[in-house]
Amino acid sequence: MSVAYYIELDDEEPGFKTFVRGKAVAHAIEILDALCEREGIAKLEDFLGQSIDDINDVLGEDIELPDDADTDALWFEPQAGLDTIDAMVAAIRQDPADLTDAAGILQDLADYRAVLEQAAAMGARWHLAMDF
Repeated sequence: MSVAYYIELDDEEPGFKTFVRGKAVAHAIEILDALCEREGIAKLEDFLGQSIDDINDVLGEDIELPDDADTDALWFEPQAGLDTIDAMVAAIRQDPADLTDAAGILQDLADYRAVLEQAAAMGARWHLAMDF
């Protein structure tokens, strides 16, 4: 099973491509989380925001939650993601030794950045989503 992290916008028809491969980031997420903690920046996983219905669709089964659980999608301002991505890129370029696919990760981050810049320009919000 191959996991990928991709960007969803709150505008379903933004007028530009939002596709990001996202597999290199997904495969290295634990190392990237540690890097973010070490650098004192938000982790990419902090931006996961799929609704429970979307997660159920991806998993093919229903997740049981407490009655008071928030099941709606979470949305974030593009600048928050841009700040995190910029800090991650700087840290990776400074010390890529821990990453087996630094080039792939940097490409995914550059692709995320391009989508978020366009989202910011149009006033759209975003979140990361997972695909299996």
